[in-house]
This record gives sequence, C-alpha cells and structure tokens, in this order.
Amino acid sequence: MRSQLIRPLGLNLILVAATISPLTCVCTVLAEKPPGKTPIRDLTFVMFDVETTGFSRKEDRVIEVGAVKVKAGTILDERTWLIQPEQRIPFYATAVHGITDAMVRDQPTFAECADEIIAFFGDSVLFAHNAPFDVGFLSEEFKRAGRKPPAGPVLDSLRLFRKWFPDSPAHSLGALMAYLSLEDQGFHRATADARYIQMILEAGLPRHRSVKTLRQLTRDAGGELRFTR
Repeated sequence: MRSQLIRPLGLNLILVAATISPLTCVCTVLAEKPPGKTPIRDLTFVMFDVETTGFSRKEDRVIEVGAVKVKAGTILDERTWLIQPEQRIPFYATAVHGITDAMVRDQPTFAECADEIIAFFGDSVLFAHNAPFDVGFLSEEFKRAGRKPPAGPVLDSLRLFRKWFPDSPAHSLGALMAYLSLEDQGFHRATADARYIQMILEAGLPRHRSVKTLRQLTRDAGGELRFTR
C-alpha cells in the first residue's frame, strides 16, 4: 500500500552503515556486496515495491511485488507478481491500489513466487521508497515461505530523495515526479512505482555529480537495510 495512508515506523530491520539513523536495528547475517568504491554506473540496481492488504506485516499479506532491474540508466528487465494473499483484501486497501479479490483469486501464493523473486533480485543493490515498510513485509513473507531472503543491501529512496531534493513540497513518488516534471502513468501499482524510483534517481544523479560510488550513494540514503532472516 502506498502514499495516502500513513505507514507505521519502528519496523524490526537492520541499518548496517556507520551513519546513525532513527530506524530500529536488530542483528542479521550480512552477505557479500559490491565494494563501496564501485562506481554507480557499474552497479546493477533493482528498484522494487510491494502492495499489501494492510499495514501489519504480521497479520496482513503482500498481494503484489513489482521490480525493475537497471544498470547505467538502462532498464534491463522488469517483473510483476500478483499474489494470492490467502485472505480478503479490505476495501480501504483496494481504494489505494485498486487490487481486488477477483484479481488475485487465481494467482500463485507468495511461497510459489518466492524463488522467482529471489532470483530476480539476485545480488543487486536494492531500492525501495520508504524501504522499512517493503523490507519488513517481504522479510515476513520469506519467513512464512521458508526461504532465505535476498542478501543484497537495500537503500531507502525516500531518505535519499529527501536529501537530494530538499525544496520539493513533499517526497512521495507523486510529489517528486511532479516537482521534477517527469511523466507518470498513475501510482500505487508496484511495478509503476518501482519504475518511478528509477526515473527520479536518474534525474537526481546529474544534480549530484559528487556522488559517484556506492559508498557515497549509501551515505546519502542514510545507510543500508537488510532483509531479516
């Protein structure tokens, strides 16, 4: 779920950069990642977004995952998974993202999609907007499915874009797209929102030419998160 509804903070995630952050931290196993000195243009990113049945990662479920794989500003691939949540979708959730019970009735469960999602994410550097929400939900889904989550670092584009675009009236994806005069095709669907993260990042890089490496990008994003295992 996105934007109009307020998401709770304090999710049980790890921030592993040296930068101090208000995010709650727990211990988790770290995996190999690209060296901090790796140039941004040499990195493979996966921008991802989830839509859900509600706000509680313990009680609610993921119903859509969208992901866009990018390198050097070029979209390499994108995927959308509609997911049968094994529970009803409340009317207030449908009002945000437009996904109905009928749309997911014959779709696979998360456990049936998990391996494809993990393979698509691979060892890429991951981006999500208000990442604690998305990472928290997916961490729970991977646990339910009995799968190890992707090992790559996750950067929070919301924190990054707040630093990069301080004059924007707001920092939702919609507000940022308007501020940067970027064309959108509607919001609150997972793959479209993931694509907007990529578009805003590409618009921001020329404005912040001193940010050239993964370490510098991670610093501006306030550190990195990991899926809990």
